[in-house]
Formats: sequence, structure tokens, C-alpha cells
Amino acid sequence: MKKKLREPGAETTGNERVEDLLNQAEQYIRLENISSPSRKIKEKGLAEIIDVQAVQSLMEDFYKLARIPMCLEDLEGNILVGVGWQDICIRYHRADPETCKRCIENSAKLAEGIAPGEFKLCRCRNSMWKMATPMIVSDQHVGNIFSGHFFFDDEPLDYEFFRARAGKYGFNEKEYIEALEKVPRLSREAVNTGMSFFMKFASMVLQVSYSNFRLYQALEERNVLMNSLRESEEKCRSFLEAANEGIWIINAEDKTIYVNKKMSGMLGYTQQEMIGRPGWDFIDEKDRCVSEKIREKKHQDIDESHEFKFICKDGSPLWALVNTKSFFDRDGNFAGCIWMFTDITDRKQAEEALIRRENEFRTLAENSPDIIARYDRQKRYIYVNPAAAEPSGYSPEEIMGKNSIELGIDPETTKFWEESIENVFITGKPETIEFNYMSPEGKDYYFNTQLVPEFIDEKVNSVLAISRDITDKKIAEAKLKETLENLERLVRKRTAELEKAYYSLKESEKGLAEAQEMTHIGNWEWDIAANKTYWSEEMYHIFGRDTNRPAPVYTEHLNYIHPDDRDYFDSSTRKAGSEKTSIIEYRIVLDSGEERTVHMRAQAVFNEENIPIKVKGTVQDITERKKAEQTLVNLEIARKKEIHHRIKNNLQVISSLLDLQAENFSSKTCIKNSDVLNAFRESQDRIMSIALIHEELHEGGGNNALYFSPYLEKLVENLFQTYSLGNASISLYTDLEEDIFFDMDTAVPLGIIVNELVSNSLKHAFKGRSEGEIQIKLFKEGSGGEEKTESGMEKNKKRPAGKDTGTADTGYVLVVSDDGAGIPETINLENSDSLGLQLVNILVDQLEGEIELKRDNGTEFMIKINVRQGSLKSQAEEKNSQN
Repeated sequence: MKKKLREPGAETTGNERVEDLLNQAEQYIRLENISSPSRKIKEKGLAEIIDVQAVQSLMEDFYKLARIPMCLEDLEGNILVGVGWQDICIRYHRADPETCKRCIENSAKLAEGIAPGEFKLCRCRNSMWKMATPMIVSDQHVGNIFSGHFFFDDEPLDYEFFRARAGKYGFNEKEYIEALEKVPRLSREAVNTGMSFFMKFASMVLQVSYSNFRLYQALEERNVLMNSLRESEEKCRSFLEAANEGIWIINAEDKTIYVNKKMSGMLGYTQQEMIGRPGWDFIDEKDRCVSEKIREKKHQDIDESHEFKFICKDGSPLWALVNTKSFFDRDGNFAGCIWMFTDITDRKQAEEALIRRENEFRTLAENSPDIIARYDRQKRYIYVNPAAAEPSGYSPEEIMGKNSIELGIDPETTKFWEESIENVFITGKPETIEFNYMSPEGKDYYFNTQLVPEFIDEKVNSVLAISRDITDKKIAEAKLKETLENLERLVRKRTAELEKAYYSLKESEKGLAEAQEMTHIGNWEWDIAANKTYWSEEMYHIFGRDTNRPAPVYTEHLNYIHPDDRDYFDSSTRKAGSEKTSIIEYRIVLDSGEERTVHMRAQAVFNEENIPIKVKGTVQDITERKKAEQTLVNLEIARKKEIHHRIKNNLQVISSLLDLQAENFSSKTCIKNSDVLNAFRESQDRIMSIALIHEELHEGGGNNALYFSPYLEKLVENLFQTYSLGNASISLYTDLEEDIFFDMDTAVPLGIIVNELVSNSLKHAFKGRSEGEIQIKLFKEGSGGEEKTESGMEKNKKRPAGKDTGTADTGYVLVVSDDGAGIPETINLENSDSLGLQLVNILVDQLEGEIELKRDNGTEFMIKINVRQGSLKSQAEEKNSQN
């Protein structure tokens, strides 16, 4: 309720004057606060809530009327406004530190425990009266109003008390008493009226001021919200323009009121070209038939997703997934909707291509002689082509939806079949299997089946099985196996006969050599001066010349010599004239064109002047011997190659047996990647490293010298294929010196050592890594590739001290290293628990070599051995000459 101010000059009573002052204060404070927009509204201290100057002015007017001293203090004891302060307080009680402290403490205690709307009256420590009432705003105590100091007019002054205080604190007694007598003396009615005014005044000041602050706070918050709204609108517009999806806003009349750049770009229009046009203008005619139903649902606030085919400006189609959101006005009327477009043209094209491929697949499958079937996760047939009808005894329609047991397939075959399918589901990798199947009519079939995973969203959704009937092939293989077994028996028999013939021929060669010393098969003589020749009868037989013809002269004799050997024969014959004896072998060509080989021994005859006058000698036809020698050489090569081939085959059989045993163990125990399986694989690797040696020897001509560098490359390549590391990229760096040959005693243990070290790196060095490198080096000591042993190397074995390796020994260095995690310090090379490292140590010891381990920046093994070359050198030279 508003209070009316009195007219100026009107007669007033004391109470009316007080009422007028309150009304003026209310108006003044209200107007003052409204006109002060810079005032802080978040602070709640008393000094920040009231206008100190305005309140000070009002208090001074009230003091002139009522002569009641008072002040406003905040909770820290700071006096913000005060009137009527007496000299006794200013000059004495507040001037002295001790009495001032007591005044402040007394004021604080006086304000404690006073309820809002009440006041407390008490004497201060200086024996003067004062009153207090709290200032409460929004249930928060922000300060106090104090009235005083004063005396009631009905009480006498205790001058002795104040003289004592003057003496105690060193005040001038006369001046102090004079100040005391100036203290106001008020009636109790005036005090009560004053305090009533104080309480109303406090409530009015605080509530009005706080209301104004709340108003300004609301206005400021409104401004913040308006700014935030404008920012949100800008951000929203920026988001819509930057969105990867097309945004389209339609009003209630189906007119376009907004499209973002993405949307207009998808259709090939500008934003201005689309504004104002109905959205359905851009949809393919086939999809417009659903527009009315969709409009009705949007008016009912039913939002759905639809796939539409739009026509771009250039006439090309655009498939889009459209999500709609309707919006309404305050009265609940439909105001429009927002479309969000996702371009699904590629997906639609992919779906159409998938349908085409599916049709093509069905066309191929329906006409394929192979059995093609598709299985779900329960191993049920979800598709089967007509080729399955004959072996199963069911039509494709009868097969689909059933599993193998329901089709009457025996439990053992069913178990094997379903385990194979399940493994493809688990691993996501294709498998090839072969199995035997007996049809309901009792006919035996053998099938070779490819199991291929089919993915949806990167998960195996089904398995495609393509089974080819290999029954005829199996029958042929069985017959071929029988033939090979018979051939093996014949080979063994023939080998025994050849070995017997070989030893018999060796004995004959020995007797023939003795006979050649004692007997001249054919003899001849050449008179150098007369240029005449004499041949024995056997000479005619050897050269195929008619015995009725005279022996050929030297120049004619040369015509019998093979063209490639004539110079050799001529120089050897003439050499016999100076060295007395010459023994050579050469080839002759008979008149019939037959080529034969002969052995000639020539000796010169000298006259008294030591001049050669004749050359005579013997000729032996050694054609058959040469053929026999070549046969023996070929036989020896064939025998060695056969031995290496058989050893290689036997090792491969052992490896296959280990593989079958591992698969059998895995299928029975359902354990994958167990220690036992790893042991099987490691054993296979060791066997294959030996088998590779025999394969290289078999392919290299059958000798005992292994060309070691190509063997190492093939061995490591097999290991990289065996230990596939998923997505990891492991590089191989090899630096292998050429022309290094080892015999079996060196090659086998050295190959196993490389197998162990490289497989160990592939298994353990690169766990948790996407890339790495393995290095292998092999070179002769002193060839420039040798690395010096560093302090970080751990030596395990040394060559026996004082052992004489001989001058023919050659030192070799093998280095196998990787840049992986490195072998832990806890693993001791000499006393390792690892079977692989134990095997490496044993083999190095067997080679009488030494091994050094370096753990810096990965792992490096350096192995040094000595090899006695001997015949290996000649075999290496022979290998190079053949190359």
C-alpha cells in the first residue's frame, strides 16, 4: 500500500513527522537504487546492499527530530552510517584502545541472539544505555542498527563511576565530565518509539534494496540469456551449415523455408532456388504417392524415417534416408518439420549390385556340378543347390532348414563336419577339408570341400561350403600309390643290381689296368723321315679301316681325329719327339661316322745324334670303359640324389605325422595354441630345416656339398610363412656371403640353430608391436663383414684351448639378430630352461664353436665355427663351374 506524503507546510505531529520521513526514505531509496544500474548485485555484504550516503542523510534528518543517536554496523564491526555520536565516545571511549575494544566486543554481544523484528536494550561497559536490532535480508544476517549512547531522563548520573574511569584511563576529569553531561537524556517512550522506527527503517531499507538487487540480477540474467540465445542461434546456424547431413526445414504449408549448403549441394541447386518450393517437387514421381500419408502423420506428431529417391537438378538420382521431426506453435498447431537427409545412394547401388550378384550366384550354383551349401550358426542348411540331391537322397527343399543329424548322416562324419564349420565361424578364415561319405544307397563318396566365411558388418554371418566329388581322383590315387609301391620295389632291386655291378666293374677296372700295362691292344709306327706309317691289325679294327688299305700317313691319320682334338693330338705327338714318351686320350671319327675314344701311348726313337727318327706307340679303344665310367658317375650321382630324396621324403612324412597328430590332439582336447601344439610345431620346424638340406642336395646334383646361402634364405622364408604375425610388418635383412659350402655334419646343426633363433624372434620379440626387423649375416672370418665382440656380449662357449684346427680350417661367423623386446636379463644363456636355447648350446658345442649374446637394442647371437674345407673346396669350384 502506497503512503501519501504530506503537503509542504502542513502542520505535523512528532509521529506524523516520523511517518513522513519513512515515506521519503522509501521513495528515495527505491528511486536511488533503480537509478544505479552499476551497483554490484552478486555481493551480499551490507555495504553493497544500501546506499550509504542516502541513508546517512535520512538518519541526520531523523536525529534532528528525535535527538536519538544511532549507527549502522556490518558484521565485521565497521560503522557505515552514524548520527548523534557524543564526544564522550569519540574523544574518549573510542579513542583509547582498551575502551574501544570493549565497546566493539560489547556491541557484538549485544547483537547476538536477537530475533528479526525485535531489539535489545542494555548498558555498555561504560555504564551508558544502547539498543540494537539486527538487519536481516533474505534470511541472512548482514548487519545491525545500534542506538546510543544515552541516559534515561528518570535516572540520576553516577558521577563517581565516571570520575573513577577518567582516573583509570588517564582522561581529563573536567573535560570528561563535561562530555558526560552532554550525553542525551531520553524518556523511555521516546526510546521505544525510536527503536520501533529503527526496526521499520531497517526492514524497509533492506527489503527494498534487496528487491532492487534481485530485479537487477534478473535483468542481468535476462541479458545473459538473450546473448546466449543469440550465440546459440549463431552456433546452430553454423552447425547446420557445417553439418555432414542435409538439413531441410518445411513450414505448415509444405514450403521450404531453409536448406543448408549440404542439402542444396546434394541436389545440385542453390539455396535460393529451393527456398519457397514444396519439398515434394524434388522427389521422384514413384515416391510422391506416399506424401499425403506422411503429411497426415506429421500433423499428428508422428515422426518416422523414410527412404526416398530424389531427382537432382542434372536429372541424376539421389537416394536419401530422411528422418523427420515435427514442431508445433504454442497453441499446439502444426508449424512445420525438419528433415535430416543422409545420402544412401552408394548403399542403394551396393544393394542393387548385391542383388545382381546374388542372382548371378544362384545361376552359377544352380548349374554347378559341385555341391554348394550355406550354413547358419546352428549348422543348419539355409541354401543348397540341386547337385546335393543325388548323394544325399533329398531334394534341396527337403534339405534346407535341417542339420546333418536330421538328414541321417552318421554321427562321426557329422561331428567332424560341424567342428570344421564352427572353426570357420570362430576364426573367420577359410578351410579346406576332405572326408568320406556314404550315401543312403550305400555308395561311397570322397569330397574335397572349401569352407568360406561370409561376413556381415565384419562378423561371420554364415559359412559357404563348396564340395567337389573327388571319388574318381581317390581311386586313381590308390592305383597310383600301388604303382609307386611296385616302382619302389623295382628301384630297390635295380639299385642292388647296380651296386653289385658297380663293385664288379671296380674289380674289372683293376684287372684291366694291369692288362693294359702288359698288353698292347694295337701298335703303330711312324717313320718321320720317310713319312710312312705301320699299323697292326688291331689298329685297323679300332679305326674301322679296311685292312687291304695301307696304313694312313700322318696327315691322313689326322683326318680320323675328332676336329676338337686334332690340335691336342698333334702337339702331344710332336712333344713325344722331344720328351721321348707321351700318353694321351682323344676321340676319333670312323668312316661310318661313329665316334670313339682311344688311349694312346707314344715313344720317340732317336739316332746317334739324338735326333728323333721314329715315333711308335700303342692305341687302345677305351670307348666302352669311358661309357662305363660315365655310367658309374651318373649312378653315383643318382644314388646320392635318391638317398637325399628319400631322406627328405621321410622327414616330410614325419613332419606330416606330427601335423596330423597335432590336429588330432587339438580336435580331441579342444585346446588351441597350447604348449603341446607349440612343441609339435617347433618339432616340425626342426625336421623341415633338415629336410630342406636334403632337398637342396638332391636338387644340386647329389654331391655332399650344400650351397648354404640359398638354403638359409629358403629356410627363413618358410619360418616367416609359418609364424604369421597378423597385422605386424616384420622385415627380413640378409647379408650372406656367396660361395659358402658346408658338408652335412656342419649344415644340419647350423640349419637347426638358425631355425631356433629366427623362430624364437618371430614368436617372442615383437609382441604388441606393429613392425620390426630380423637380420641374418653369414661370412668368413677376415672377409670384412666380421663384427667385433662388444662388452655387452655374453660368451657361453669357446673353442677347446690348444686344439690344432690345421691350416686348412676356415672360420665362419653367423649373426642372427632382431630389434624386438630383447631376451630378459633373467634368462641365462648357459643354463636356460628354454628347450630351444638348450638345443642351440648343444649344437654349437657339437660344432666346437662359440656363441655370444648381446641384449642391447633387441637381441643378437653371434656364432663362430671352424670348418675343414678339403673336398668341399673342389666341390664348390665344380658348383661354380657348372653355374
